[in-house]
Amino acid sequence: MHVERCIRATRPAAFLVAAAALILVAGCSSASAPNLFPAVLDSPAAREDKPLSPDQVKQATDNLIAERDRLCAEAATNGNPAAGNCAAAPAQTAGGPPKP
Repeated sequence: MHVERCIRATRPAAFLVAAAALILVAGCSSASAPNLFPAVLDSPAAREDKPLSPDQVKQATDNLIAERDRLCAEAATNGNPAAGNCAAAPAQTAGGPPKP
């Protein structure tokens, strides 16, 4: 009787140990997630889009500055207390001095 109880008690424990070992081994396999991360020496594909020309950069910068000024003026007329931060923004245009 005592032997049968020991065998019955060790079966679930042995099953749990075997299941844990299978889970650990499955976690180490690379077949579960192929190409999850790029290889170290792979270079990225060439871009399809061309970079902006200097004229396009100037136009985009000028548009952003105009939008910022418009929003600051709108905030000031609405009495928004955050409009005081608009005066601290430097008025820089595209093609200004390069950043350090």
